[in-house]
Formats: sequence, structure tokens, C-alpha cells
Amino acid sequence: MMEQEPAIKQKDYERASRLLGRLFEVDSDITEQINRCLQDYGANGFFRNLESFGFSEDVFEKLKAVRMVLFGMGEEAVPDLQKLEKPGGGAKP
Repeated sequence: MMEQEPAIKQKDYERASRLLGRLFEVDSDITEQINRCLQDYGANGFFRNLESFGFSEDVFEKLKAVRMVLFGMGEEAVPDLQKLEKPGGGAKP
């Protein structure tokens, strides 16, 4: 059964791209790259294929965190939380 995505208009993708760009504090080139990928793949396809778009490690990790929030944090996603923490960022017992 094919998964149906709600009808999303171009302006919605542009808005989402701008919001992600502002959230991540990235330049307009990255925001435009996110917008193009969203338009080409749709929201579900975009987040499923993050690894193939050539984003910098920083932007990729942030988008991966957004993907986890949007699509749930099943048991398989829990180990990824360790990767999101910055080294030395928290007290260790």
C-alpha cells in the first residue's frame, strides 16, 4: 500500500526550508539546498534520504534530530541520541 503524503504546496516547502535555515542558523545556500531537496523528494522522501544530499556533518546531524522528532523515536532511534550529544557536554558518573 502506497503511503500518501498530504498535499503540500511549493510555498509550504519554501516556508519549511526558511524555518529550518533560521533554526539551524545556516546561510541561504543551505536553506535553498533544503528547499530543492524537499521539492524534489517531498517531506517524507527528504527525511528518508538525508544521507544522500551531501549536507555538512553539522547540518546533517540537525536534520537527523528533526527527523527523529517528526517520525518518532522508536527503539532503533534511541542509540542515535548518544551521537547528538556533544563530547564533554555533560557530567559523567
